[in-house]
Amino acid sequence: MTPFGKAIRHHRIEHEMLLGEMAEVLGVSPSYLSQIETGKKPIPGDMTAKIAGLFELDGAALSALREAEAASTTEFKIRLGAASSIKDRIIANEFSHEFARLTPEAKERIQRIVRGEEG
Repeated sequence: MTPFGKAIRHHRIEHEMLLGEMAEVLGVSPSYLSQIETGKKPIPGDMTAKIAGLFELDGAALSALREAEAASTTEFKIRLGAASSIKDRIIANEFSHEFARLTPEAKERIQRIVRGEEG
């Protein structure tokens, strides 16, 4: 089971909700939700927000759920708008191919830039 699966199962059990009940509220089948919990299906982009709303998660709990989602995801998409430039597309493509080779220091710097902590 993935960290995300463990987290959503924890919230579901804590709220005494059966898998089928949670699936119905989220608008998915019980089988699909079970496969998300076990890591057999990827986490849909809106699932974390739906779960946060369902269980009225506060800042710390939401942050923990987002971290569990990130820890459970092995493939990410970079969405570029239709108006993005060819340079944007080249940078995104290079980033996707070279990410694994970046040093931990480079990754931390990128994180600071994305968070607006460094210019």
